[in-house]
Amino acid sequence: MTLPQPERAEDGARTTLDPAGPGRHGAAGRTPPSPRKVFWLAFAVLMVLTSAWSLASPLAAGPDENAHMVKSAAVVRGDLHGDILAASPGSGVVTVPTIYGMMMGYPTCFVFRGDVPADCQPDLPSGEAAEAPTQAETWVIRNNPLYYAITGLPTLLPAGEYTLYLMRLVSAALCSAVLAWAFRSLAEITRRPLVIAGLVTAVTPMVVFLNSTVNPSALEISAALALWVAMLALVRAPDPARLVPRAAGIAVLAVLLGNARGTSPLYVAVIAVAVAVLVGPWRNFATAMLDRRTWPWLGVVVVGNLASLWWSMNAGTLEAGGADHPELGFLSTANRTFFDTGDFLIASIGRFGWTDTHLPMLAYLVYAALAGFPILLALCVGDRRTRVAMLGVLGVAVLLPVLVHAWQARNVGYIWTARYSMPLFVGVSVTAGFLCRDLLRPLPRWVGDRIAGSVAVLASIGMVIAFLTNLRRYVVGDGGSWRQIFSGEWQPPVPGLVLTLLVLAALGTGVWLLDRLVRSPEPAEPAVPEDALPPAAPSVLLGDRSTPPTPAR
Repeated sequence: MTLPQPERAEDGARTTLDPAGPGRHGAAGRTPPSPRKVFWLAFAVLMVLTSAWSLASPLAAGPDENAHMVKSAAVVRGDLHGDILAASPGSGVVTVPTIYGMMMGYPTCFVFRGDVPADCQPDLPSGEAAEAPTQAETWVIRNNPLYYAITGLPTLLPAGEYTLYLMRLVSAALCSAVLAWAFRSLAEITRRPLVIAGLVTAVTPMVVFLNSTVNPSALEISAALALWVAMLALVRAPDPARLVPRAAGIAVLAVLLGNARGTSPLYVAVIAVAVAVLVGPWRNFATAMLDRRTWPWLGVVVVGNLASLWWSMNAGTLEAGGADHPELGFLSTANRTFFDTGDFLIASIGRFGWTDTHLPMLAYLVYAALAGFPILLALCVGDRRTRVAMLGVLGVAVLLPVLVHAWQARNVGYIWTARYSMPLFVGVSVTAGFLCRDLLRPLPRWVGDRIAGSVAVLASIGMVIAFLTNLRRYVVGDGGSWRQIFSGEWQPPVPGLVLTLLVLAALGTGVWLLDRLVRSPEPAEPAVPEDALPPAAPSVLLGDRSTPPTPAR
């Protein structure tokens, strides 16, 4: 079977070789970073950034983090189900060391009270008192155990406050590695500026915050984002030489995503269908799937997600409500969820803590503008196929959560929040970046450089603002003085100033890495006659409004 040539245009036709050649961007003599190097650099940047967030928030400050910590401690001790409570079928009682059981009441003094600093927390036990077994209730008892088996590993060490932070750091490492694979995929493709812009805007402060806590939604969102990127690279930039490692990466991401939460296997299927059918070209996807080298990895995807479905059906993960909610009919819930989508989009940029810490409005506006830029470009300048694909992915991201929640609400109540929609939201701007890859081809190199660089710098500034906003909320409360942010009532285990410097260093390194990706020489593409190119919108982008010549009669 003959695989498609690498780096074809969106409709499958080859593109012309850029007249300036592979070193056309003024980067002659600059060695492009290898995909492996990009992975490890991206992992280091994301790990330092996420670890700083992990230490800058008090324990159990993430949404439902206390319940997830208890579940983690139970799973690594072999207790996957606990004792289900008859009055609340979604909850169960497990036996864990006292220090983890204390988490269930630990954050109650400041949760949902933005003006209260985190110094109101009680002291945690140490030594034998921390190790003593106790019974604790958790309302996530029916969740898939894979994520908890990983984050629970530090609880096997002698119990102490440090093991709670280690749980966060293990989750941060897992999610950072998953996201680093997305950046690695960018090193394998050409015409990267708008793809980089789409990926950078998808890694919002909310993504980093969730990755810094113990919560399976963090893995779900990060794995979904990396899967979007890997699948889009497979279909939009096919390369036979990289097919096997790409298939292996996709398989690992799909299994991690599919086992994150009860609805996660649905997201795996939706991402695959959206990329293959809505974005396409379909023939590139079909060719890759029919290649025998991908079959073992396809089997891994199927087996891994079937295992997740088996767990959900046997544990009742999706029917774990405490009571029937007849007032939440399908249509009424769908209507309410649809009109809440705007709030979900805002929260997906940044709403920290137990959704009680907001960013400044200007930060929301800037992030919305950055994420919206490639989307508007695809809708306004792309050809008909590009516009249809963009609208299709947008429709899936908005409407699928509406339908899923309307189906679930009667059993579990009105529980939908932004983090449940984010596995789809993060794919929109990335898809737009891939759809618009060729739009900058006729323009001078500096246009793409400036777009990617500006997006990276502005997003980094937004990340710093978000980090300081979150830190201030716990140190002095959201109404406290900014001048006391490093000396207020509550202080993280590592001084806030040190954590801030780590964030700045990580973001600076990240901007440098992205600049290397944008400016490095790209491999040449096969040349074909100009008349083989499809009609494209870049002429509109250049302002060419000339009238085509009238054919001779």
